[in-house]
Amino acid sequence: MNNRLCLHLMANREKGFALPLAVLIGLILMVTGMTMIMRAQGDQSKVIAQKVRADALTSSETGVARVQDLLNSVRVMATVDSNCTSGGDCWQNAEVVANPSTNLQRHLKKLVDAASSCSNPNDADTLTAKINELRGLSANTWFELGNNRYYRVVGYDYSTGPGKGVLTLEGRSRISTATDLTNTGPDIDSDDNAASRNRVVVTIPILDAPTRAFNRSTVPALWISEGTADDGASRFQGDVVEEVVSPECEAEQDKIQQPTPALNPPYTAQPQFVGVFFPNLPPIPTGLRDEQKNLALTSSETFPRTGDTASPSGVYEYIVNNINLSSGQITITPGQRVVFYVRGNINGAIGHDCGSVTGCKPGNLQIYADNGLGSAAPQICLRGDQTLQAFIFAPDYSLGKTGTGTFIGAAWGKNWGEITDCPSSIGAVAVTQGVEWTDLIQDLKPQFPQLDKIANWCEEPIDTAPDESECD
Repeated sequence: MNNRLCLHLMANREKGFALPLAVLIGLILMVTGMTMIMRAQGDQSKVIAQKVRADALTSSETGVARVQDLLNSVRVMATVDSNCTSGGDCWQNAEVVANPSTNLQRHLKKLVDAASSCSNPNDADTLTAKINELRGLSANTWFELGNNRYYRVVGYDYSTGPGKGVLTLEGRSRISTATDLTNTGPDIDSDDNAASRNRVVVTIPILDAPTRAFNRSTVPALWISEGTADDGASRFQGDVVEEVVSPECEAEQDKIQQPTPALNPPYTAQPQFVGVFFPNLPPIPTGLRDEQKNLALTSSETFPRTGDTASPSGVYEYIVNNINLSSGQITITPGQRVVFYVRGNINGAIGHDCGSVTGCKPGNLQIYADNGLGSAAPQICLRGDQTLQAFIFAPDYSLGKTGTGTFIGAAWGKNWGEITDCPSSIGAVAVTQGVEWTDLIQDLKPQFPQLDKIANWCEEPIDTAPDESECD
């Protein structure tokens, strides 16, 4: 009896233990399952967050690549800021207009006007669209990249010495489509809990890569902004920069000859392209003696004149209203440095012959003409049989040379050979290259920007103030 009772009691005790054990195991399984679900949800959220962050970074990288492509197509815009005060040279004022008012607008119009020639393979409409896109980027609005990804340019700042552009750009990724692309505030993605933004700052070196005609020690013999030189009548011993308009882009190669005697180092003279506008004229000096201002030269004179005063650098400077000689000539004493700032026309003979004078160079005589008197058709006609060694820069003037005289140096102007009473001799050499860049009173060498590979890439918080960037 005692054994049977013991077995009975033991059986009842086991039944009492099994139920709590089953409940405990169930609880453990339930907690484990909930933990796995929560971990899976956390991992999923983490994966989503990582994806949108990666998408935001990809959007930034895509935006940087897009801006680089645009700047490579319109390189002059890599040398100005994205934003500026009204009327300045910057992206926000970049337009192709009939009457440009800034240097940038003049350059852009020139590029677009030349886009259909072989010297620039870009189609004019495509080039204009890229200019407009860069102007749009200056507005700080978001641009769509597809798949709910966006980018915006926060700012682009160009600095010289050495040239570099600093581009600050944001990328953005969302699950849903953005409804307001003009909103750039920090809470713009509050309606999308998986949205992400990323800001990068990249530094792009802007190199100067001049073409052959501008990469020599001597300045081009002829540079005109309209048309071609003299319809083939004149010949030029040196580089010629002009507007190429023929479909075959063969700009009368036979008019380009090599300087004789050859310059040192020797080179092959080149016809060149459209694509860069004239630099600014040097400013007219102030403080000159009255005797050196507002000159009207109608008879032979020799400069510098007795009693004239040179600048601290040893240059004799004169403001000249007109040079109009029916006979005789203006003579420059070899070895002296003379600069004429001309406000009207030049018609007559000018002589400057260094000969064997030590230290005398063609660049000792420089003539800058700004049409300050407002002529409707300003002209410079060089006449006579004397030797002229000089640099002439007259952006708005028609240029020409008649007679048997020798002209060694350079002539830059609006056109050549279109003055009806200043005909060139058929086949004669009009200009022989010979003025050094270093002889000019001001650096007039144009810049030919070229984008180098990115030198620095940095990420910073999206709320960083423009003047407190964390990226050097």
